[in-house]
Amino acid sequence: MELKTLGWDLYSQSLQENTEEENVARVAVENRGGYLLYAKIGELEGIVQGKFIRSAKDETAYPKVGDWVSIEKLQGENKAIIKEILPRRSKISRKRAGEDIVEQIIATNIDIAFIVQGMDGDFNIGRLERYVAMAKEGECEPVILLNKSDLAPDAEDKMKQVQSAMPGMKIFLVSAINGTGIDQVRALIGKNETVVFVGSSGVGKSTLVNALLGLDLQKTQEVRLDDSRGRHTTTKRELIFLPSGGLLIDTPGMRELGLWASQEALRETFEDIEAFAQLCKFNDCDHTQSPGCAVLKALQEGKIDQERYNRFIKLSGSLDLFQAKKDRNNAQAEKRGRRTLIKKPEFIKK
Repeated sequence: MELKTLGWDLYSQSLQENTEEENVARVAVENRGGYLLYAKIGELEGIVQGKFIRSAKDETAYPKVGDWVSIEKLQGENKAIIKEILPRRSKISRKRAGEDIVEQIIATNIDIAFIVQGMDGDFNIGRLERYVAMAKEGECEPVILLNKSDLAPDAEDKMKQVQSAMPGMKIFLVSAINGTGIDQVRALIGKNETVVFVGSSGVGKSTLVNALLGLDLQKTQEVRLDDSRGRHTTTKRELIFLPSGGLLIDTPGMRELGLWASQEALRETFEDIEAFAQLCKFNDCDHTQSPGCAVLKALQEGKIDQERYNRFIKLSGSLDLFQAKKDRNNAQAEKRGRRTLIKKPEFIKK
């Protein structure tokens, strides 16, 4: 297996030190703590052992699909010890479901994050903005795919709404059923580049993957008719080769998007509003009641859409609360130090 087909040539340009190709692999599948690796000699079962586990501070320190890792091949076996995760060039993360502020990495070393949203009951511009912020935070290029356009008589109108809300964003109407937009999506994926499909459950990610692959590799399941929501059909994160020469990471649908992002990612997501924010009188302007606020002035003059502004303020407030909780958690963790013995995480096989 040639590493360049896995994106090694593109990735290795960012490394400061030379790494022997025989000693590296890419994580292709992560499933309940088990790893399938693609290496120069072929497929290997990846293993994490004591030293790696002891040095891991949290779940993010473990291999994720898309990671490049340094390995030590076990003689006479199709297994390799994962010694180290090489630097991540980009990633897609969310806050793990629940009250705790814990990062969950979905995929790494991604060039394009395709954000899929259905044109049926799933359509929600605010949710799209959250996914865009997630991609921006992880230094991935976001591209929006408005799927199931064949089911929406008002598909063009909805696309114009998204274009108006997010000027400059790449947005495509697609349908895996009648082929609309599939060639455009395929043309965006360069040879040896890695893309990821993210979106809520039931938006048609697996069906789009099928269309790009030209075969029914991914198991799909009908969407419930009463609320347009589907069941998870992809049960694990997996790196898939595309016929065009690119690589695709398919992920299970997200029932809940716990945003893991910063105010910087928010500013990049709302670039139109940020352009006015740069003109505010005070650097710490809250854009709600501060004097000399250029954002409020632009809103009053109709230069900023009211609904777009409302979503910006709501998301900004949510991120402030998120950051405050995150800072408290980090402070508490630092105060506790590493007093307790490090236990093997539950998601690693016994």
